[in-house]
Parts: sequence; structure tokens; C-alpha cells
Amino acid sequence: MTRIVFIGAGGIARQHAAGLVKRDDVEIAGAYDVAPERAASFASQFGGAAYGDLGEMLDAARPDAAWVCLPPFAHGEAERALLSRRIPFCVEKPISNSMDTSRRILDEIERTNALVSVCYMSRYRRSINRAKELLADDPAVLLHGGWIGGTPGVYWWRRKELSGGQIVEQTTHTFDLARYLAGEPVTVCGRAARGFVRDMPDYDVEDASSVAIQFAGGAVGNLMSCCANRSGGGGVHLTIVARNHVSVLTGWNHDAIIHKSRLEQEHITGEPNIFEIEDAAFLQAVASGDRSPIRCDYADGLKTLAFCIAANRAVETGEAVEVASL
Repeated sequence: MTRIVFIGAGGIARQHAAGLVKRDDVEIAGAYDVAPERAASFASQFGGAAYGDLGEMLDAARPDAAWVCLPPFAHGEAERALLSRRIPFCVEKPISNSMDTSRRILDEIERTNALVSVCYMSRYRRSINRAKELLADDPAVLLHGGWIGGTPGVYWWRRKELSGGQIVEQTTHTFDLARYLAGEPVTVCGRAARGFVRDMPDYDVEDASSVAIQFAGGAVGNLMSCCANRSGGGGVHLTIVARNHVSVLTGWNHDAIIHKSRLEQEHITGEPNIFEIEDAAFLQAVASGDRSPIRCDYADGLKTLAFCIAANRAVETGEAVEVASL
């Protein structure tokens, strides 16, 4: 039986817990949150004890693994507490809104050889990995996609100093897939739209952005973000164009249509239980010590953060930004 705890007991923690409680080899031993009522509600629904002190939970619950489900600005203390106790952890994206914080955490991970998984869950999808398989022999020439929708309701999301903005907190999933499928970005340029959302307090994120990308392998791309729409339209999408095929990925599930010719198409339906698939890979790694099931380790997650922060800087300055400069 693997004893696990949650650090942060909000909506994303509940997404993970809903699948984990179905397993007969996992016991949720505790939940910590800065809001005690949130931890108590989580524990009453999924089991374990609620804690208002992180160190107390880790020492009392003695977990075999932890899920870190915190807002971007709140990272650092939790990871250090886990690393000092040699507890493997699965951390939700983005790993932080700060390169300095993330670099310090990575240094400690590498020093202790800690087992850490970053929750870029779409890397586990059949559709994404089929696209990656095809791109190995027929590389990307062009990528375009984005994340189009409304503004999440939590206060910290609409404050850029806390969330990092939509690119860092939300479209990061699509930026990560661009790296996963097309290789490392070299240079980014960007522009933003502002001033359309006027009815939200303490709102200072961009309403929309468009980021142009040059990849090391020669491909180019454009990724768009918009949090100003209230219609429910838009959604998540990514298209990868190669010489001999085009992969079109749509929706949260990343359903795929892969065009190989005018007459030949391959259809792949995305998995609705992707959190369960991702969490199973992490638990397998914890149980076996074999890290190969993990699709994104902390160092890889830091590269995606650098990509997103470079895009932010390009949008803010209007200048081209080299990703490696971060």
C-alpha cells in the first residue's frame, strides 16, 4: 500500500484524488492547505487527515509519495520540505512562476537524486505520442495552436505577479507539447491585446497574446492565448504540419485527425481519464524505482517554464527573446 498526501487541496488536487481513490494500492493519508477549511473538505471526501501545518503532516502521515498542487507563486517551501525528507513527488504545472525558485529546487533534486514527475498530462495521450512517432521520420515544418477561453475565477490567476499570466499558467500545456513534438525553441517574438476585460477586480494579465517561435530544428510556430472570451467557444487546439502528414489535435482530450493524404486519415480519440493514466505512471515509478514511465521530469519541466517566461518577456517588451538566455 502506497501512502500519499496532497499539498494544496483545491480543484486540481481533487481531479487527481478522484482517480487515486479508485485504486486498491493507494491510501490518501493527509491533505495540507493554507485554507484549513479546504483541507478539511478534501479529507472528508477522499480520506486521510486534514493539516494546517505542512511539516506536521509530512512527519505524522509518513507518506511514500506526495502530490504538490499549488498556485505558481506558492512553490518552494513544499518542494524543499519533501526533498529534505526524501519523499518522491508529483508536481502540477507550472512548476513555479520563477526561474530562480525552480533552479534552486532542481539543484536540490539533482543533489539528492530525487524522483519527481511534472504533471504535463497530455504527454501521456495516445494521440500525442502517435504524432511524436510520425514526426521522428517526418519532422515538423510548422506548428500553430493555442488555448482560447475565459478567465478562471480564482483571484490569483488574474494577477500576473502571482500566476505568471495565461501563458505560464494555462497555455503552458500547449507550449510544452510544442517542445515535446517539435524540439527546443530558440527564439520567440510576441504581441498582446489588453483593455478588453474591464469588469474584473485586480486584473492585469493580457487579454490575448500571439507568440511566434523559431525551433532549433528549423520549424516555426505560432501559439495563441486568450482569456477574454465568455462564449464558451475557442478551446484547445494544436496543428503540426510536416512534409508528408498533418496532425490536427483538438479539445481538452486532444482528439486527433492525422492526414496522410487526401484519402487516408487516422483518427484517435483522446482519453477522458488522463489524470489517472499520468498518476499511474508516477506510482509505477515510485514502486519500482524505474523512472522511465515518467514523461516529464523536473529538469524537462524547467525547460517548458523557460519557454513560457521567454514568451511572456517577448510579449511584454515587443522584442525577440532567446529562450536560452533565461
